[in-house]
Amino acid sequence: MNQVAVNPSNVLYLWPLRTLYIGQLGRLSPMSQGAHALMFALDAPLSVRIGEHEYRSRSLLVPAGTRFHPDTRGQRIACCFLDPLGRDFLYLQSQMRRCHEGVYVESVRQAEQLATLERLWQQGADARTAYRQLTDVLFPGTSTQVPGFSVDERIARVVDMIRADPADNISNDELAARVGLSGARLQRLFKESTGIPIRRYRLWHRLFVTSSMMAMGSTLTDAALAAGFSDSSHLTHVFRSMLGMKPSMVLRRSRDMRILVGTDQ
Repeated sequence: MNQVAVNPSNVLYLWPLRTLYIGQLGRLSPMSQGAHALMFALDAPLSVRIGEHEYRSRSLLVPAGTRFHPDTRGQRIACCFLDPLGRDFLYLQSQMRRCHEGVYVESVRQAEQLATLERLWQQGADARTAYRQLTDVLFPGTSTQVPGFSVDERIARVVDMIRADPADNISNDELAARVGLSGARLQRLFKESTGIPIRRYRLWHRLFVTSSMMAMGSTLTDAALAAGFSDSSHLTHVFRSMLGMKPSMVLRRSRDMRILVGTDQ
């Protein structure tokens, strides 16, 4: 493994539709993320176990809801959680060389993407600068057409309603009624669009809200309650299930962690 001579602060970028962590993590448990994720190993190939098989790659694209177990072996990683409606995921699928058990590996733009992520980590770019640089190499720009992608406006409205008040436990039937669908039909369409059930997306967004509030100085307990978790234990359970770690590993305000909140522009 390459040795990193200098260790700038690990950084968690929080944007409304996307999230990016760059830095080192401890040992991870098996996880099932609430969003599509693009992961990079900045120093050496990453080992990932999916089912009974293990793969090694510098880059991989993981669909939301996939259960997998990455082994970072102490090296730096960059993990980007993508937009919930799937535009990023569909765009990035076409840029991966191979697919194993639903997980895509080896980006065709891997060298350029790794260089950009390394530069962001070294420079400690602010959220706006980082987003602008990443748009060219990770996210399809607003003018980029993604073949085969279309937005179901009803699902987009449901996502907006969940995001508008994450602590509100509005029922699925009520969400369905507001967009003119039956509860069962909404569940099917939501899963098709996002890759996960409505409840799982609601919990995933609550993790984002909790992280944002902690970035602004809230305690973990206060942020968890404001985001709609029943208590900090509930937050810890969801965090570990979706991200393979305790929230204290990423969210603690310490010398080696910065949390930067920005906008999608």
